[in-house]
Amino acid sequence: MQVGLPITTVYTTLGHEAMLHGLNETQAKVLFVDWAQYDVLKQSVMSKCPALLHIVAIGSALIPLNTVGGVTKAFPTPQEASAMAKIGQASTTTLEGLIAAGSRDATDLGPFRPTEQEVAIIMYTSGSTGLPKGVVLSHLNFVSVVASVIAQGAVAPFAADTYIGYLPLAHIFELLVETTCLCQGAAIGYGHARTLTSGSPYMHPKDPEGSDLLMLRPTMMAAVPAILDSIKTGLNMKLTKVPGLKGELARGAVNKAQGLPSGVGGLASCLLDCLQGTLLHKVRSQLGLENLRCMISGGAPLSPETQEFVSTVIAPVAQGYGATETAGCATVQETISCGGRPADQSFGHVGAIQPASEIKLISVPDMGYKVTDSPPRGEILISGNNVSQTGYYKMPEKSAEDFVRHSDGKIWFHTGDIGVVMETGVLKIIDRKKDLIKLTGGEYVSLGKVEAALKQVPGIGAVVVFALSDKDHCEAYRHLVGGRPDETALLKSLSEKLKEMGLAKFEIPGKVKVDDTMWTPETGLVTASLKVQRNPLREHYNKPGGPLDQMSYRFPEV
Repeated sequence: MQVGLPITTVYTTLGHEAMLHGLNETQAKVLFVDWAQYDVLKQSVMSKCPALLHIVAIGSALIPLNTVGGVTKAFPTPQEASAMAKIGQASTTTLEGLIAAGSRDATDLGPFRPTEQEVAIIMYTSGSTGLPKGVVLSHLNFVSVVASVIAQGAVAPFAADTYIGYLPLAHIFELLVETTCLCQGAAIGYGHARTLTSGSPYMHPKDPEGSDLLMLRPTMMAAVPAILDSIKTGLNMKLTKVPGLKGELARGAVNKAQGLPSGVGGLASCLLDCLQGTLLHKVRSQLGLENLRCMISGGAPLSPETQEFVSTVIAPVAQGYGATETAGCATVQETISCGGRPADQSFGHVGAIQPASEIKLISVPDMGYKVTDSPPRGEILISGNNVSQTGYYKMPEKSAEDFVRHSDGKIWFHTGDIGVVMETGVLKIIDRKKDLIKLTGGEYVSLGKVEAALKQVPGIGAVVVFALSDKDHCEAYRHLVGGRPDETALLKSLSEKLKEMGLAKFEIPGKVKVDDTMWTPETGLVTASLKVQRNPLREHYNKPGGPLDQMSYRFPEV
């Protein structure tokens, strides 16, 4: 971006067809590819990109992401890479070779002064249906959102901070956070989701304490809800295995931090009163999080229960809200005191509007949400310098549908999310417009609303809800976390808890299935930011004789 070259990003986990679509649609001439993916993508993707002229292999310093004992291919030297056969018109080099070639070129590129609407990034989103959409973001969009985060201050890094980067840079959330770190002079240490914690099966058995968090011990960290859920689950499981008085005190400290009864008495209670701070520090240091001053959550809704647990036991978690179409951040919670304003210690919302953004709600009568409600509820629309003015690359009809110029002359992005403006002025996401299914009784069930409620139930990890228009109920699939529960007992327990939360009878799943299939980006069942992919999950479970078929809930073939 610094020299005026637009960047295109696309996830390898979207599949080869999606990658090919993004590369050919943008007519990309240079491709940076992880060496571990080179052979896989050679025939299926790179050979089918006629505009491609240069391939830069990267990743020589990365730990192999296969299980211990796997075979890896040696990384080529620049000379070996340049001698490799061309793929179509494209020659191959390495990052080292590219840097060396650049150092030999005396051409003075001069300062780059982009115009506001000059394209900076075409970022392909991991949509749940069809081919990915390329969101066109200008230099104005990206500079505005970075400046907005810094000006607001709540999650802005300091020069003394150390940030751990492990989420994909093809995701706007991670790109925004890392760019803000660089602007503020903060250090970035790179890890990977698979080696983030010592409990990962990808950790070398001879070095279980060599996890990324334990090695770096960062002061700032971004996380998607699935990562925070796993931290919470992992910590609780670890604490249950600590024996004797030591375990009793550690569990008591965690309970007390959350405002719960400590569960200890007598001498242990006296010790806990004296050692509360020390015990929590030890708990955090076991994870490599004792220096953490702030965590940022984005990419999907975070359950209030998980946010409260991590905020009180480890470090304040600021939940933000935005989209690729809004260059990342439109709102963020001020969990740390800034600008003379007190810290927001409430949970379950996404904070206040960022300086670069404007937000308004419009009524969605079919779902029963109206801006005249008290408090006002409706679909969230976002405008401002951070919102793409072009929309989706080479998709004029879809762009016109989602990016609408209103009577005020401004372009408003229609998010499809349903929000409510709380009395304090913060925004809370309560539903999803596109997940509305009409059941046989005429009632509309919002799958997103049911999923959000289920995620608040203790012990529920990743969950997806399905509904058919010829049924009078929906059903839930839960990804296995911990021990396998009895499904009949689980359904009864869930029904009671959802009823207590105020869900109507038709919104409470009539069937539940616990599954031990790994929902990972590699399986295509979740996005790279670990959002549930409803349609791929439906296809996965909709096979003849599969779980949906066995439960008489199979979808018709399309």
